[in-house]
Amino acid sequence: MNKTIKFFSLLTILISFVSCDFSNDDEVITMGELDAKYTYIKETVPGKVTLINTSQNADAYEWTFGDGSSSTAKDPVKTYAVTGEYLVTLVAKNSQTGESKSYSSTISIYIFAGGLVSNGNFESGTAPWTLGTTNAIGTSLLATANGNTYFSINVAAAGNAYDVNLSQKGISMTQGVTYRLTFDAWSDVNRSILVGIGLSGAPWTNNTVTRNLTTTSQSFSIDIPANFTSTNSRVIFDLGAAIGKVNIDNVTLNALP
Repeated sequence: MNKTIKFFSLLTILISFVSCDFSNDDEVITMGELDAKYTYIKETVPGKVTLINTSQNADAYEWTFGDGSSSTAKDPVKTYAVTGEYLVTLVAKNSQTGESKSYSSTISIYIFAGGLVSNGNFESGTAPWTLGTTNAIGTSLLATANGNTYFSINVAAAGNAYDVNLSQKGISMTQGVTYRLTFDAWSDVNRSILVGIGLSGAPWTNNTVTRNLTTTSQSFSIDIPANFTSTNSRVIFDLGAAIGKVNIDNVTLNALP
């Protein structure tokens, strides 16, 4: 009889041990100190941010992104539409203890907006820019430094300014309206270029001005009235009148009120 009792007692202990549920290990929260924290990565897509949750001892998350939107994902991906400073807040919660903690930091977002110009920062390649009004630009005329891509051409022989021309056509402009053209430019020598707006075909009416480049990047802003009306107008950079490398970046064009 004693052997039988001992056997059943041992069997009961084994059954109790086996019946312990180890199937939900992923859901178990360590009962340590709760901490809310995150890091982030700015992706190559403008305005896109991947948020990496590094919180400890939490099982629920609430994000606010500073633009009125929110998420409950653990590691959300957020795409902003507008340049600005955004206060991003993460609230991490522990459902077993009912405790919550928050962490906030400011994320700076810059989204290039070219207005009437497409791909004015050359980050999407060369199109729709052309050499003259018809010749596609090869990628050999793009340069990249410190993660920034820009147009770069070496003018080896001086001639007519329009002999070396960077254009973007297909822009609708109206006579009498003033357009603000902005861009960054620099050279490996001190030299000048012609910049402005004009028609993409005969009679080639245009309005251009001269700007002087140095070896230091400068930001230019020029207000130019259109003396023509066309749905196939263009932005003009005439570079051929002097030798030297010309670098152009961040081109924008907007109609002024």
